[in-house]
Amino acid sequence: MHAGKPNWYVVVSKPRQEKTALENLQYQGFECFLPLAENPYQRRKKSRQPAEPLFPRYLFLHANSQQQNLAPVRSTKGVLNMVRFGLQLAVVPPSIIQALKARRATDTGLIKLTPDPMQPGENVTVFDGPLAGLTGILKQHSSETRALLLLKLLGRETTVEVDSLLLQKAR
Repeated sequence: MHAGKPNWYVVVSKPRQEKTALENLQYQGFECFLPLAENPYQRRKKSRQPAEPLFPRYLFLHANSQQQNLAPVRSTKGVLNMVRFGLQLAVVPPSIIQALKARRATDTGLIKLTPDPMQPGENVTVFDGPLAGLTGILKQHSSETRALLLLKLLGRETTVEVDSLLLQKAR
């Protein structure tokens, strides 16, 4: 922690209260950053929420702990606590915040999530959704956001189309 310089700290919000915490911390004069990402399910479910926190329940607070009293942060509406390592508040390097801000789209301010780059023939695992936990072979990309997988279901091989954001390389 640098004595005279402001640092980025990590604030933990109550469940689904990131925006409430953000607004109330900003109202108290704190500079905050809540990275928002495109909701990957929006295009399928016509979600009313086009954006969701990139790190659910976490936001960043920029402050100088030598000049600003951080004690009120914990009692702020929407806030649960601040991340600590022992007695020290966790400090995020400014380069991380800059990298996150640089990934925001200029028109929406949202961070665009991109699927893990994978090639046909690779073993992949579905990590979320109704097929979570299943491993198969990537047959092909059917579009920019969809992929065809060869999965073994009910004792036979079946081709299934899934959202590319739900795939990761099998380990």
